[in-house]
Amino acid sequence: MFIYRLVYIAPLILVLIGIVKARHPFDIFHWNSKDFEECLHVNNITIAEYEKYARHETLDYLLNENVDLRYKCNIKCQLERDSTKWLNDEGKMDLELMETTNKAGEFITKCMDEASEEPCAYSFKLVICAFKAGHPRSVDRY
Repeated sequence: MFIYRLVYIAPLILVLIGIVKARHPFDIFHWNSKDFEECLHVNNITIAEYEKYARHETLDYLLNENVDLRYKCNIKCQLERDSTKWLNDEGKMDLELMETTNKAGEFITKCMDEASEEPCAYSFKLVICAFKAGHPRSVDRY
């Protein structure tokens, strides 16, 4: 009898683990170590500084957007180099390129109404708005 219960409970546990998987705004990036390191270098950020800033414990700090401009510029650099494009040729969000759902697209558009025109701040805001919208729903790693 106990074995039969495990047959039903085990898949449920796996589903719940998948649902509660921690997300981070930077989960969208398909990291290429060369591009990642170049973006850090261009923005005068050490790996240790980046790791401190990108931890899950700093999520509230990131979501409040009180972030030094060089970190915002690093995110812009990563967006420009990432294999999944979110910015058009003018450096503005492109919901079609982002492949958003209608609901996520509406939320992101409304959220971006408050975005700065400064390119680094704009890119950072886009990543934060997408995260808050739950986009992308699943993160594929290559």
